[in-house]
Amino acid sequence: MAFSTQCTHKSCGQLTTPYLDNDTIYCSFCDQPLTHLTSFVKNQMKVNKQFKVKTPAAFAVKCSSCNKDDKPILKGNDIVCSKCFSPLKLSEPFKIMLREKLKTSSDI
Repeated sequence: MAFSTQCTHKSCGQLTTPYLDNDTIYCSFCDQPLTHLTSFVKNQMKVNKQFKVKTPAAFAVKCSSCNKDDKPILKGNDIVCSKCFSPLKLSEPFKIMLREKLKTSSDI
């Protein structure tokens, strides 16, 4: 069963199921750090795996050069990593679809 607590921030104050992110506990509603919790609670949250769920980016690709997982960018007609700008090794059908999506959509 997940741990619940009251958020201590004035703007929130809700009963929350907090999450751990980099050894800091945050409110799941307002994303503010909760400082009133003990190390015992932190350890129990680790055991219960109450970590922040990371949502992957649309069309995210793992770069073989820098090992970062992010959505690529279009540079000319080439699809490159958005972190290190090296060309990505992708299959040709995926490149065709990705080029089209990167050209037509601004949110990808």
